[in-house]
Amino acid sequence: MGGSAGQGPRRSLLFWVRIVLGVGGLVALIVIVRSVGLEVLIQTLRPALSYLPLLCALELGRYASEAVGAYLALGSRASLIPKATLFRANLIGASIANLAPAPRLVNETIKATLIAPYVGASVATSVGVTIQAATLLSVGLFSLPCALAVLFMAGVSFWFWAIVIHGVALVAVGLALRAATRAKGPLTWLAARFPRLAPGAEAFTEHPTEVGLWAVGPTAALMGNRGFQALQLGVASAAVGIDAGIVQGLAAQGVHLVANAVGVLVPAGLGTTDGAFTLAADLFSTDTARATSVALLMRITQLIWLGVGSIVLFVGTKRA
Repeated sequence: MGGSAGQGPRRSLLFWVRIVLGVGGLVALIVIVRSVGLEVLIQTLRPALSYLPLLCALELGRYASEAVGAYLALGSRASLIPKATLFRANLIGASIANLAPAPRLVNETIKATLIAPYVGASVATSVGVTIQAATLLSVGLFSLPCALAVLFMAGVSFWFWAIVIHGVALVAVGLALRAATRAKGPLTWLAARFPRLAPGAEAFTEHPTEVGLWAVGPTAALMGNRGFQALQLGVASAAVGIDAGIVQGLAAQGVHLVANAVGVLVPAGLGTTDGAFTLAADLFSTDTARATSVALLMRITQLIWLGVGSIVLFVGTKRA
């Protein structure tokens, strides 16, 4: 009772913080659209909509990479979960979390809930933490070629340093998280203090040691996720009339990753992703209408998959 009462105000505060950030992001998006011009954006986006099937296919590639990463993170427990079930959990988690605040946390919470009946709650949670760390590592490492692309396009600039600092910070945090989950001391102390937690704590601490400090398999799979996303951004850029290639796609991915970090608590990244691409128009040697349209086209793709993921959640097969 005391714990619940203590947690209530914190949850309430976080809820209202997210509401405020969401409203603020929506207002920022409206301001961006008005400043660029709604009619101009519609004219830019209309011919680009024919690229949506390809963008959606690449998004599916991202979900497949997520599923491979989860499979590798499960280690010896992977055989306990049907592959179709694991893919379904990753599709639902990623598609719904795309438009949520703190998307990776939401994603891993959904996946852990769906796979827990097969491997137990402790292992499912451990896998979620491993994937969280692998995500940080993969984004940090993938930021390196993105920074080099920006360096090639614009030299040493604001975006170059933003991407470099972002990448280094994420690798450091990812390694710290992996080290913390592999350390048995804190959870051993917790299990001794609360005996009911002992079985779960043992499973939680034993499982991460199967993957290794760098979580090489899951990290590599999730770098594949970022590769698909870079291709998406390249296609979206070409769709709105930006001269796009591999270098431009990597640069756009670098901007996108930094924007995601800045707007991590904002529902759907409203205003932050769109604003980042608007500010980066000069980097891509284009106008703000085309740069903003790239972000909006990616958002439309996510909305389509949100619908698909929601349908799969409610009509998909359940474990008997």
